[in-house]
Amino acid sequence: VWRRLYAPGQVPGLWQSVAIAVVLVILNQILQGVFGLLSFKLLFGGDVGLHGNLIKGYMVGLFPAAVATVAIAWAFAGIKRATPAEILSLRSPGLTPLGWLVLVFTFLIFLYAAIFMGASLLGIDLEQFAPTEGQDNADTIGIVKQAMFDIAHDPRLFLLVLPSVVIGAPLAEEVIFRGQLFNALAHSRAGISGATVLTAGAWAGLHMTEPLFAVGIIFIMGLVFGYLMYRFNSLWVTIVCHAVWNGVYALTMFSSVGTP
Repeated sequence: VWRRLYAPGQVPGLWQSVAIAVVLVILNQILQGVFGLLSFKLLFGGDVGLHGNLIKGYMVGLFPAAVATVAIAWAFAGIKRATPAEILSLRSPGLTPLGWLVLVFTFLIFLYAAIFMGASLLGIDLEQFAPTEGQDNADTIGIVKQAMFDIAHDPRLFLLVLPSVVIGAPLAEEVIFRGQLFNALAHSRAGISGATVLTAGAWAGLHMTEPLFAVGIIFIMGLVFGYLMYRFNSLWVTIVCHAVWNGVYALTMFSSVGTP
């Protein structure tokens, strides 16, 4: 039965919680820069002239930055003796292994269907967003996709970046947007519907370095994540779906190396 299960945990206050979410986003960006620069120096000798290597170091640094962000978010969630796990909706969804498989498969099918349908309606050729061997198409396909495609040429570097993409980014982004911020907005006049739209928009806005079509897909994904919060009352559901999506994306980049 697809009924509402979401019951937001008590927050210290709407504006205080929104301010915490904003601070978490800023801190996460700063931490990504710091750990990214450290990774760049350790892995590539700190040659700032190699722009591609700087981005690769940044990608490696996403994982430790995410871990630090989640730790800070947990500390913030405990303000005024609140229960961090309740504030961040880190509850078990009560799904069986088969339930998880069905959920993730349905999520992927829906998102891919939305992509192809949107591209068809807008007359967009999806091939223009595919990386090209031997060329830098960051202006067309986005900085992240180009960086992942370049990283995929080096299996050892790819393995270093994989935890950042599959674990780090989903953890940090979901804790901030579908955890702290969603909970605060769900308590406000916006309600769960407003929280879904607003967090999806804020999350999509964080990815404005990507092509506009990709930002639109991220917004739609944010709406889906909002529904999953409404349905399962558990941030673990959105974290897992987000991680699987990123994992499929990363493996697609890796498998496409060397192909026309």
